[in-house]
Amino acid sequence: MQELTKRPTASSILSTHLESTVKHFQSLMAVVIIFTEIASPLPLYGWQDLSISPAEAVLYSPETKTLPRTGELALRRAIPANTNMKTIQDSLEDISYLLRIPQRKPFGTMEGNVKKALKIATDEKASILASIPAELKEEGSVLYTSLVDGKGGLQKLLQYIKDKDPDKVSVCLASTLDTIAQLELLQAPGLSFLLPQQYLKYPRLTGRGIVEFTVEKVDGSAFSPESAGEAKSTAKIQVVIDGFSAPLTAGNFAKLVRWLMGHMMG
Repeated sequence: MQELTKRPTASSILSTHLESTVKHFQSLMAVVIIFTEIASPLPLYGWQDLSISPAEAVLYSPETKTLPRTGELALRRAIPANTNMKTIQDSLEDISYLLRIPQRKPFGTMEGNVKKALKIATDEKASILASIPAELKEEGSVLYTSLVDGKGGLQKLLQYIKDKDPDKVSVCLASTLDTIAQLELLQAPGLSFLLPQQYLKYPRLTGRGIVEFTVEKVDGSAFSPESAGEAKSTAKIQVVIDGFSAPLTAGNFAKLVRWLMGHMMG
């Protein structure tokens, strides 16, 4: 008896077609993953975990007003000074942030910030100067006058903002903030916190110092000249040691410098 030949049904044809499609898709995905693995600088292990949070480059974000972006800013914020001076400082540092806006500068907001700082500086003059020790009062008065009416002071800064000149605003703002830092250093009473008892036996710096190194090249050649200057055989490097931020580290560094100077001078 002749055997009957089975004819494929519609369901079996569809099943075979789906299996073939899945195999092709898997092969394609494997190729894509391999090429991605080669091209990507990061490994793709655990790529199926889609809950990984994105990286955040906070130091480069224009929104990070609370993070110091420069060494000068970090040093200025570390000074434990009069609260009125800190309010003036905060108001002016906001202008540094506003100047980074790439398109239309908010000069109206900047003007309001300077007027606020100027009002505090004028109304609280007695309080600002009272925070300065008697032996430094004269220097403090000179700095206060420079802050309010000086060439790089608040009045001049206000004028540059009204003129809508961002370059002059930036230069004058830097000068004003530098004057504020000098005033705050005169006001600073020492550390704004107490050191634990177990650390009191170690060297510590409760203020701020500057160490200047004079260096020369081993082969005796000169250093490259500064703009419109002459080549010199020595160069000077200044290092700020900040006891307000790290009193123990700064104190130990100062001790080592003193020991080294004594050793070199015999």
